Amino acid sequence: MLELSYNLSLTLKDRLEKIDILRKDILLSPISPKTELQMRWDAMINRAYNSLALANSPLTKQETVKILTSSKAKFSREEEDALLYKKALDHISQKWLVPGKNVTVKDVLILYDIFCRGRLIIPPSRIQELLDYIQAHEQHPVIQAGVASLGITRIQPFSDGNGRLSRLLPYLFLYKNGFDVRGLIEFEKSWSQDKETYLQALKIGLEAASITLWLEYFSNSLLKELTLIFGKIKTHTPENLGIHSSFWDLSDRQKAILNIVENPGTSITNRKVQKQFNVSQITASRDLSKLANLRLLFSHGKGRSVYYTKV
Repeated sequence: MLELSYNLSLTLKDRLEKIDILRKDILLSPISPKTELQMRWDAMINRAYNSLALANSPLTKQETVKILTSSKAKFSREEEDALLYKKALDHISQKWLVPGKNVTVKDVLILYDIFCRGRLIIPPSRIQELLDYIQAHEQHPVIQAGVASLGITRIQPFSDGNGRLSRLLPYLFLYKNGFDVRGLIEFEKSWSQDKETYLQALKIGLEAASITLWLEYFSNSLLKELTLIFGKIKTHTPENLGIHSSFWDLSDRQKAILNIVENPGTSITNRKVQKQFNVSQITASRDLSKLANLRLLFSHGKGRSVYYTKV
């Protein structure tokens, strides 16, 4: 029997209310398209780097930035882990932004297979029990995310990668409930910066009869990061990750490609780009890859069947 009971303490209630206010402030704040793009990229880099750091990855932040902005073909195991983690984050933002459906065991398995090579070592019914508990009643998205994180850590469903999954699945529940906060939400930075406190909070959450203290810690991590994000929005100062300014610049042709897929349900392929703009297959691939890497387009399918849609 999965025990993940909690109570809505005054501390937890206060933090959730402050998170709701900050979320509203961020959503209503004017941001230039380029600044918002940079801040979304910053958030994605931070999610990947800090989560992998918690998994004892040897990669530095600048190495992570270089890997995720690189176009090289071959990567080491550690570098590939960073790329696959980004791919899992992209999957969440593409498939789970207010989808109007519950999360299933199959959804968890699909997410896991994107970033890890391990195998399921418990009955699927144990994962279903966790999902049923999270989704049985209407709860605040931050509570759902916190329960998902601790629940995966408690049941350890896979032979490898449970820690990374415990930090990815919360995003799925946040996005599912419209709590992506313009794609800027993150919570792992304080965990990575103060790993001792994180591990202590995790230990208490796993051993205590109630997980209230864990949810207070989890919500406080989100609150701190959203406060920092709102400060960056007000001062128009994205994080300086050492990425050359040209990385964000789009050519007229790339802007035109985005205009083509502006209407809902519209897609574009490499062949269409070649024909529309009279360019080579390599040039079309370069344009589409850049737009996908910047998370302005989503890619679907594999090989010759790949097509792209607007984010």
